Amino acid sequence: MAQKDSLALDDHGKYIYYKVVTAANNSAGVLYARALTSIKRSADGRRLKLLSEDAKNTSFVCDGNFLVSKVTSLAKHDDGGITCKLNCEVKDGKYRYWFTDFVFTPYMRDRYNSYVPQIGLDIPIEKIEKKYDKKDVDHFMDECAAFAIGKGRLLEGYMQAEPVAKKDTVTKKVITINKW
Repeated sequence: MAQKDSLALDDHGKYIYYKVVTAANNSAGVLYARALTSIKRSADGRRLKLLSEDAKNTSFVCDGNFLVSKVTSLAKHDDGGITCKLNCEVKDGKYRYWFTDFVFTPYMRDRYNSYVPQIGLDIPIEKIEKKYDKKDVDHFMDECAAFAIGKGRLLEGYMQAEPVAKKDTVTKKVITINKW
């Protein structure tokens, strides 16, 4: 059976997806600008939002969120949302990023029969197995890993991209009809 890339526990007992990547011949400033570009262009349903930046332009923290549904539920609707934090640090020739602080917020039906987050009920993903079935917990963990891997690949794609060369300005060609 093939191994899959998944979350691991860090030294604080929280689930984490951590990766260090070398980017030879790139300065920290270039890597930082590319990383911010990837965060700003992340405009799908699984968003990352910039929370804070370092004054030295070497690190930043983003907040991410995505929706999940239970495996054991027959109804096809979002049963909750998961939020997480992305931390990214850059140095000359390498960078690292990690996703951590995964928190599950269950959804409930409101009086208009819409699914809304239950206010005040946030469950850290480390403690979710006490409240949900093992099948659902495994699915939530797989969704967390898939989100982290997908956003990590997107970040790596922007970090490895070659800088776009500026196009030469096109000069207007003037045609004179007096001389031929």
